[in-house]
Amino acid sequence: MTWVAILAVGAGSYLFRLGPLLVFERISLTERGDRAIRHAGTAAITALIVVSTKHSATGHAVIPTLLAVAVALVAAVRGASMVRILLFGGAAYACSAIAMGLLAR
Repeated sequence: MTWVAILAVGAGSYLFRLGPLLVFERISLTERGDRAIRHAGTAAITALIVVSTKHSATGHAVIPTLLAVAVALVAAVRGASMVRILLFGGAAYACSAIAMGLLAR
């Protein structure tokens, strides 16, 4: 029974990936549809960042979380690579969390 579920999920995933390729080969989008799809990825990533920031910015982690987001945002605007953005944001979070922990004593 487990293998049936695994194969069904695999087939569904394959069809979801193959479907747009077959459909958009025959029809073209309007300019409005093209603009909507162009910005959909950025909107989805932004929504994930906002939700995860809101979720992790609770209790004693508010300042470290907001500082990490601010540092990562500055690095992203300046054109840093994704690895550097993660490193800078993570380092800012770690340092500020340690400082907040020491100040709370």
